[in-house]
Amino acid sequence: MTCMNAATKPNPQSRGRILFVDDSRLMRMCANKILGRAFDLVVAESAEQAWEILNTDENIQILFSDLQMPGKSGFELLDQVRNSDSSRLADLPVVLITGSEDCEQMRERALEHGATDFLTKPFQDSELMARARSHVDSGRSRQQLRDLQRDYHLDQSTGLGNRSYCEQRLAQAISFAARHDQSLTLMHLQLSGLELLLEDLGEPFANRALGRIGGMLAQSIRQEDTVFRSGRESFTFMLPATEPHGAEILQERFLPDLDKLGLTGNGNSLEVSCRFLIQPVRVDGRLDAARLLEDGLSGTIASPETATDLAKPAQTEPATPGLEEALQMIERGESERLRPHLPQLRKRLEPLFAILR
Repeated sequence: MTCMNAATKPNPQSRGRILFVDDSRLMRMCANKILGRAFDLVVAESAEQAWEILNTDENIQILFSDLQMPGKSGFELLDQVRNSDSSRLADLPVVLITGSEDCEQMRERALEHGATDFLTKPFQDSELMARARSHVDSGRSRQQLRDLQRDYHLDQSTGLGNRSYCEQRLAQAISFAARHDQSLTLMHLQLSGLELLLEDLGEPFANRALGRIGGMLAQSIRQEDTVFRSGRESFTFMLPATEPHGAEILQERFLPDLDKLGLTGNGNSLEVSCRFLIQPVRVDGRLDAARLLEDGLSGTIASPETATDLAKPAQTEPATPGLEEALQMIERGESERLRPHLPQLRKRLEPLFAILR
């Protein structure tokens, strides 16, 4: 029986996939003999190699790691896993293996570092197998729970976050903005006539169109922004560290291409029009996110005169961005769009220049 390498793609429903790391060739052979009968086994001879495998093989369900190895130790590998930005890795079951000496001290330290379990050499075949079965099963359960949570927050038609998830994230964003003294703005895109058009053209077209709308909006946002489907014809953009005038500048970027989506009138079908409503959020930890979102979507925070109807673009000059927004535009390579606003930006900076002189 030979172990599998990291490039092999198993069927995750058939056999659990385990990564075993130990600098001892004998221990790797032992693990292969015991675990290879029931699991897809991947072996590594160093923590560095194991870390590389963990980042490339998304099917790994449990990590067994020796503690004492040349180079990075098992403790350091465990720290990398627990501090990973990937929830898949941060939640991965990790079983640390050590010699019998200083067993209790090692166990305490391992648990402090976030180890899931602890195994002492020499171990029985049945002991290693029992640990593997237990943690692979628990890993599958956690993954199923994550999948359910993801689907619960997902609008199935567009692939975007749904209304309830938008409310949850908005509450978190308000709290974060309050703690860090940052601005927060919501921008609501209303596609008037969308529901009637999709109903008129039929379900197959509707499903494709909604999927394309979700994909187009998700690709248009900045890295720090989030977009949700907040209503049948409404989409909400959450813009952290952005003032309302900054949101006005971003409108064109977020505008979906109705011609490309096949949503413009052609004489035989209904017409869809786009309209943005900009909602400044008064950052207050006492705000009710659900009520705030409802007010924004209903237009309570903006009259028809102040809302921007992008089916018939307004001819007014764009507002001068704030200093923070201007720096973000420079980072995105949009310096040319700033040139008309440079005199106003310079005026805002004059007090700072005076201090520095």
